[in-house]
Amino acid sequence: MAIYLTHLACPFNWTAWQITNLLELMKEFRAHALFGDGRRIESLASLLRSFEKPAAQMNQKRCKAFINIFKRIGQGCEHLDLPASKESCDEIISLCSKADEGHLPKAGDIQSLFTELNKRIEVELKAHTYLCVPKEQSDFYKNPLKDWQTTIAAFPKATHDIEEASKCLALRRNTACVFHLMRVMGAGVTALGKSLNEPTLNASHNLTWDNVLRRCAKELEKPFKEMSPLWQSDTQFYATATTKLFAVKDAWRNPNAHEVGDKYTDEEAEDIYRTVRSFMRHLATKLKE
Repeated sequence: MAIYLTHLACPFNWTAWQITNLLELMKEFRAHALFGDGRRIESLASLLRSFEKPAAQMNQKRCKAFINIFKRIGQGCEHLDLPASKESCDEIISLCSKADEGHLPKAGDIQSLFTELNKRIEVELKAHTYLCVPKEQSDFYKNPLKDWQTTIAAFPKATHDIEEASKCLALRRNTACVFHLMRVMGAGVTALGKSLNEPTLNASHNLTWDNVLRRCAKELEKPFKEMSPLWQSDTQFYATATTKLFAVKDAWRNPNAHEVGDKYTDEEAEDIYRTVRSFMRHLATKLKE
C-alpha cells in the first residue's frame, strides 16, 4: 500500500495518513531515522525551554553535542532535498562551532534557531510526496537483480530491463513490469531461435514467440538424427526450455491486458515474473546472447 505521510504542528509527529497514488520512488525515505532525529530536536527544545532565562549561556559540552546531532540531521535534510532546512542546521552548527568560554551562545539564540528549523522542515516536507513500499515487496526494489545473476551473466544486455521489471513489481506498476519482462524474454527467445539452425529464426526476420514456439514443438517431433546439432547435444535441455516458454506464454496471454486501458493484476504480474525468471535461468545454463 502506498502511504503519503502528513503532519500537523511538528514535522516529526505523524498525526495523519493519507493514501495516494503510487509513483516511482526516486530516493529511499528513512522514516525511522527522520522520526528519531525529530524526537531529538523535541528533547533539545524542551531542554532549552527549561532554562529560566533566555540569556543564559550554553556550555561547551552541550555545544559539542549540538554540533554532532545537527550534522546528522543536516545530512538527512540533504538526502531528502530539504535545502532550507539543511541551511538551518548549518547555521546552528556554525554558531556552536565558534563558541569558546568567552563567547558561548545563549539559550534563547539556539531556541529561536530550533523553532525556525522545525518550521522549515515542515514546509519543505509538504512539498514532497513520500511513498511506502510494503515489506513483502521491498526486496524487489532494494535488490532488483536478486536471483537473476545466472541470467545476467549469459544475457548482460537484459540487466536494465530486469532491474526495471523488479522495481515496477515492487511499486505495483504491473503493466510496466510485464513490458520490461517481455524485453528480457526477447533475448532468450532469440538465443533459443538460433539453436534451431533455422535461417528465418533471427532478429532480422521479425522474430516472434509464435514462430519460435512452433519450430521448437516441431523440432521435438523429429527423429533424433534429424534434429538440429545443438538439440541433439542435449535434447532434454531444449525440451524443458520449450515447456518453460509455453508456460510464459500462458501466463502472459491475458486477453484482458492487451488493449489500451486494460492492465495486469498483482497476481498476474507476479506469475509472469516468476515464469520469465525460471525460463531465462534455464536458458542461461547453456545459451548466451
